[in-house]
Amino acid sequence: MTPKESKQDATVDALTSTSYQAPVKKELLYEGYLYDVTEWVRRHPGGKIIEFYTQSGEDSTLAVQQFHQRSTKKVMAIMKSLKHRPATSEERKLIAIHNQHLC
Repeated sequence: MTPKESKQDATVDALTSTSYQAPVKKELLYEGYLYDVTEWVRRHPGGKIIEFYTQSGEDSTLAVQQFHQRSTKKVMAIMKSLKHRPATSEERKLIAIHNQHLC
């Protein structure tokens, strides 16, 4: 085995090792849609509050609308730029159940 081949094998081993973990997808529920905020979390000007809504399973609609009353257009432009999908009825049920337990 040449040194080049050995280096390539080590690189492949490092990439396929069980120690490598892909970033966990972070989704935010807003107005019935789940938005992929995985990358946006680091840039969110309000800090890590957005992490709470991706981890807790809570609907962020009311919080976003209340906090961003004066910047609705900007927020909507950002939200529109993010990958998003409709939340399934099952996902909505799970979130509703979770929210009931918080009360």
